[in-house]
Amino acid sequence: MTSFIRNVSFDCADPYALAHFWSEVIGHPVSPGSTPADTEVVIEPPHGPRLYFQAVPEPKTIKNRVHICLQPSSQNRDAELDRLLALGARIQADHRTPDGNGWIVCLDPEANEFCLTRSAAER
Repeated sequence: MTSFIRNVSFDCADPYALAHFWSEVIGHPVSPGSTPADTEVVIEPPHGPRLYFQAVPEPKTIKNRVHICLQPSSQNRDAELDRLLALGARIQADHRTPDGNGWIVCLDPEANEFCLTRSAAER
């Protein structure tokens, strides 16, 4: 017997707003019927685990122990970084190297870390 990943969960102050940020990032809609008053909001991509956003009372205080790594599907890493920044992400650390390798550590609007790697075409 094995298990599969059901959810990637985000504890957050505003599940609706954070779900909409990630919806734009991955290109899949927030579950229909979700409202700003909801304490739980879900995105269900057809191929992959659900993204589950849950309201919690405490703020984030330390670095995530698990995070998402994104790989651009149709453009280069730097163009995707520009898109993510326009959506509300911020750069926390830039680990790009002069030869094109490396990654960027970003923060979503509630300061959850995620990484952006090179696209398949750039590898």
